[in-house]
Amino acid sequence: MSRYKLHSREKKFHVGDQVLILIPDTTTSKVFSRWQGPATVVEIKPHNSYLVELNGVRKHLHADKLRKYEISVGEVIVTPADCSNMMAELWANRFYRTRSSVTSKSEN
Repeated sequence: MSRYKLHSREKKFHVGDQVLILIPDTTTSKVFSRWQGPATVVEIKPHNSYLVELNGVRKHLHADKLRKYEISVGEVIVTPADCSNMMAELWANRFYRTRSSVTSKSEN
């Protein structure tokens, strides 16, 4: 059994997926290459390649030059109305738990 590319996985994208495109640097070093995007997969081509649109320009790229674009949420925005509702629920749950634990202790 060959150990070549033992941990490699085939990349699969679907039409409409958001991806990042690896843009090579003008020098020979791979260190200075950067990811650009997000771009949208427009069409799936044969031999593991895709037609991708970025800023109105369509490019035919191999899957090795693409990476799935994942959005990370850095913060949660809560309106004052949501906050007052949450505080009321928390207070009611705290009061109920405290009250029920006191009654269960007194029953023992």
